[in-house]
Amino acid sequence: MAHLLAGIRILVVEDNDDEREVLEQSLTSKGATVRAVPTALDALALLGDADIILTDFALPGNDGVWLLERVNKQPKPIPVIAMSGYDERQQPRLATAPFAGKLLKPYDFDQLCAEIAATSGRRA
Repeated sequence: MAHLLAGIRILVVEDNDDEREVLEQSLTSKGATVRAVPTALDALALLGDADIILTDFALPGNDGVWLLERVNKQPKPIPVIAMSGYDERQQPRLATAPFAGKLLKPYDFDQLCAEIAATSGRRA
């Protein structure tokens, strides 16, 4: 049986060590190839190896919107899905940013996988 996320290269940007590790292991178990880093700046060096970026909104240094802005300047932009503990009403910067998807933490893992699959053009 093929995994839902088989063959999708996901770059996870999450500053919480435990959450980053859980995401990496969980997405890998669904068939994705996952690289995980703690900051938006770290992610810039790995953009060429990703089909989708999954980023926390609140990061040390530069936030997820900062990363999205840099990704969108690339010759071939990559879809970016934001995860945040902040509701869009709390963060106007998050509300107006053109992410491919936005998930409020805590999110349902199956919902996250479905969002990734849909963003990559697959059916969940």
